[in-house]
Parts: sequence; structure tokens; C-alpha cells
Amino acid sequence: MKFNIEKREISILTTLVHRAAASRTTIPILSGLHINLSREQGLTMTATDMEIGIKASTLNVDIIEEGSVLVNANYFADFIKLLPDSLITFELNPNTSKLVIGYGRSASRLNIFQETEYPDLPIGKMETLFSIPQNILREGLRKTSFATATSHFRQVFTGVLFDYLGEGTLRIVASDTHRMGYYVYALEGQEQEPVKFVIPMRTVNELMRFLEDSSEEINIAISENNVIFYKDKFVLLSRLIEGQYPNYETVIPATFITDLTIKTSILAASLGRAKLMPTDDKFQIQHVQFAIKEEEVELTSNSETMGEICEVIDEINIEGEKGIKIAFNTNYFLDAVKMFESECEDILIRISGPLSPALIKNKEKENYLYILVPMRTNN
Repeated sequence: MKFNIEKREISILTTLVHRAAASRTTIPILSGLHINLSREQGLTMTATDMEIGIKASTLNVDIIEEGSVLVNANYFADFIKLLPDSLITFELNPNTSKLVIGYGRSASRLNIFQETEYPDLPIGKMETLFSIPQNILREGLRKTSFATATSHFRQVFTGVLFDYLGEGTLRIVASDTHRMGYYVYALEGQEQEPVKFVIPMRTVNELMRFLEDSSEEINIAISENNVIFYKDKFVLLSRLIEGQYPNYETVIPATFITDLTIKTSILAASLGRAKLMPTDDKFQIQHVQFAIKEEEVELTSNSETMGEICEVIDEINIEGEKGIKIAFNTNYFLDAVKMFESECEDILIRISGPLSPALIKNKEKENYLYILVPMRTNN
């Protein structure tokens, strides 16, 4: 195997793929990055830890001799980043079982793994479900995935649900049972059978690194207990989270008693200051209390060790019942408001009761909403 390639080209490919390799494993080859060279496919890199796998390729390579090699993924990626911005040469020396990397008058000789048992990604029998613009998938994941649980005894809450209704409608949902992000998109002309699956947050993070802010579509397929996201010269495969996702629709309130329309930037600033209030033995979870009055909302946050914050928001429109007090987790509330701050001047908060879930949305868009469950406090 022998080829020449610009440092920038191989660095982009390596950075994209190598993170799928295992960092800690009892199977050494799973910590490897498989490099394959063919005149038809160009340079193809693959990495997998059997939970997630990434394959990407490029034709921007000067192929002198076809072949393949398996190297340590993390070391190779770190090394490539530090090479000079110039043409890099790669040659496998079969006598020494080393990959020789040449850059200018310098060279490095890397040890390699035996690649005979390296697993290929199980994509041969995949069933394509639908296609979706990359910018839409990126937006849907960005607006929901932050609501997942970092850990939960029901593992489905640590992932993001894809609920394809079979009538051209896709819902992307994430929840940790205290909050929920809900995103809907209409897939035109794609009426397949209904299907649900839950992808891990690690898969979401890797997807977000790859997805572009463009209307170019990416395909989504299923193969056994794996989901596959693929487009030209790129494949990401991930194991699905097993388990039944609860009926999330029942969490969305059907009726409301009070609607608040608030300047998003003003609410974000108030919550940001409230977040500075430390937790203590009495208030172990940061929270803010909303007191809805006739023409204003009073936002308060307390700490035995630090004191109290009390802010009045009078740039607000209140419709419905007044005299209501409701408390929210400060961080959860601020996460949502920051999400809306980048897209709308005003935010709509719909209250269904002092201890019932609240709905937060952009009044100008119907395809995304955020549900926040109030906290029970002594006040």
C-alpha cells in the first residue's frame, strides 16, 4: 500500500472517523483505525467499538499501490494533526510491519495491528426508512437532545426518540421525565410503515459534528438492532437503545389557565442571574419561583448561604388567571430560554396549573415545543 495525500484532506477524514474507535477495550483491534485504499473508492477509513461505527472516504488522493492497514486510531489522529501543511506520503513496509509516514525530509514508522479479524460495519442488509435534509435533522437534534437524562434506570430516557408516524411525519423527542423537547417535521412524499427507535446521545454528538447546515439530504436506515445514517462517502452506524419509549403525547397539556408572553432576552438575563444563586442544604436544586401578578411577574431565587434575588419583569403580556405561584428548575428553564433566544424576540409560556407541566414555545413556529415540569417547594 502506498499513497500521497494533502495533510488537510487526511486530517479532516481522520478527525471525523477515529472517535468511533474504542479507547478502552480488551480487544486491541477495536482501538484501531482501518485504512483501505482502492482506485474505485479512493481512501476509506473505518473505526468501530461495536456500539458505534463510522466510515468515510475521499477521492482526493494519489494512489500508487492499493492495500489496507490497521493503526492505533487515537495516536494516528493526534499525530496527523501535528504534521506540517504539505503533501504527506504513506507506505506500508511488509518486511517490518510498519506504516511509514513521510513529510518533507522527516519520517515516522508506526506499528500496525493484524487486520484479518477487524469487523466490517453490518450495513449489507440495511433497510432505508426515509431521507431528511441535514439542516432539519441538525435543528431537530439541537432542540431536543439537551433534554435527555445523563443516567436513568430506564435507559430510553438517555437517548433521543425518532418516531416516524408513517404518514410523512417525523417526530424527534427527548426527555428526562422532568422536561421534554418535541420537534416535528413533514417528510414530503415519503410514506413508509410507522417505526420508532431510540439513538444514544453519543450517536447524537457524533452526528452533530458531521451534519452540515445545508438542505442536502442524509438517509436513515435500519439494520437489525442498528440505525444507519448515510450519504455519499459517509456512513455512521449505531446500536439502538432497547426498550419501549413511554407515550410522550400524554405529557403535553391539553388545557391552560394562563399565557405569558415575555421578551426572551429579558427572561434569559433574569434566569442567568438567578443561576448564580448557590444551592445549600435547604435548596439542593437551583430553582426560581414565578409569582404571576396583575401586570407583572416576580421572579425570586433563594439561598440560605448567599441570600435572595427578586426581579420584576413588567415587559410582559398576561392572559388568563393571575395570582399564581409556580417554581421551576433554574437550569432546565434557562436551557430552554437560551434555545429560543437565538430565534425569537418573544417567548410564549403556557401554564396549565401550579403543579402541572408548562409549555414553552415560539409563537411564530408550531413545529417545536418544550415541556417543563414544575418543582414542589415549601413556598
